[in-house]
Amino acid sequence: MTHKLPSDYLAQGWCQEAEACDASGHAVVAEAFTARSWCLHGSRSSARFNRSITSGESAYLGAWLYSHGYTPSWNDDPFRTQEEAVAVMREAEAAVLGLSTGRADG
Repeated sequence: MTHKLPSDYLAQGWCQEAEACDASGHAVVAEAFTARSWCLHGSRSSARFNRSITSGESAYLGAWLYSHGYTPSWNDDPFRTQEEAVAVMREAEAAVLGLSTGRADG
């Protein structure tokens, strides 16, 4: 079983104004079985819940994101794109988890 990193969740589906959304676009918690899209920070919660990353790694990713200005309001900017969110999370994963920003999807 391949573990999905936060950037994998974002690449699958991205949302704004909610931690996560179901297929109908209704807000749900990031860990919900029905979640189909995630915000920048909700993707960390989902990856942690599914044990793809540890609680410590999630905290370090969150600290990196906030210290670089990638807050929920950054995610929710109406001009933000899914591609930008995925790129930022991959940059955070590279910095915190030592992963390549250009890794192939697994």
